[in-house]
Amino acid sequence: MAMIMKSSTPPPDETEAPPKISEKQQFSHFSHRHPLELSEVHEEDHAICSGCEHDIISGSAYICAKPKCNFLLHDLCFDLPRRIRHRCHPKHPLSLFIAPPYSDREFTCDACGESGHGFTYHCGSCKFDLHVECAALPETENRPDHQHPLILVGGFDPEKMVDGVDSVCYVCGGPMAEGRWIYSCLA
Repeated sequence: MAMIMKSSTPPPDETEAPPKISEKQQFSHFSHRHPLELSEVHEEDHAICSGCEHDIISGSAYICAKPKCNFLLHDLCFDLPRRIRHRCHPKHPLSLFIAPPYSDREFTCDACGESGHGFTYHCGSCKFDLHVECAALPETENRPDHQHPLILVGGFDPEKMVDGVDSVCYVCGGPMAEGRWIYSCLA
């Protein structure tokens, strides 16, 4: 007995070419030895960028094409420049390192004071390090609650504060740590 199957779609025409299997385009990045593929990441993936070490909530990311390799980069981390000049460290250019150049593989960001293990903008002459997101902070910030633009200033020094002024952030109320970056009104 022969079995007959009903289908709502007609059989393919024998003259048509078989459907193409789409292959993802592969990219190379100086920070990783395997090829990377641009893919969509979703919150439920619990993905962490191998560059900046932040969660990737959703959007595109470059993911290692090799199975069982968990390397991935935000699209922003993928496109970071290899060398920058920053107004808060004007003496020397900063080079993008894929890992801290210290024996413990950790750095302390000279802008925010937090530690990091991933990408760092580094000055070898001064042992100066920045998280990639701190290096990307805008030089000026306009706020609706202040009439002048606020300027990013490196190396906060509480000794230089005007007498009677607390070294507390007027936005979040937190303390301003010595040597860290702050936005300040210079008007």
